[in-house]
Amino acid sequence: MNYKIKGTLRRNKGRFIIFAVLWLFMAIVLVAPLAYAQDVATVDGVFNFGEFVTDSVGAYSKFGEVLRKFWKLYATIF
Repeated sequence: MNYKIKGTLRRNKGRFIIFAVLWLFMAIVLVAPLAYAQDVATVDGVFNFGEFVTDSVGAYSKFGEVLRKFWKLYATIF
């Protein structure tokens, strides 16, 4: 039975690597702005939810702007 698992892992190694890279990318893209917003919204151990929402929306919009600029640059190269 162990040979079936090894064969499956060998045949799908590329897919697992792509999945891991995408997982890491999505974790950075989606979690980092929220972590930043939480850090900014917490002052002296008190969490301000309104500031958290404002900062998280701002962080995602800034990230979207970075992606738009990158896409314009990438599109002009190719």
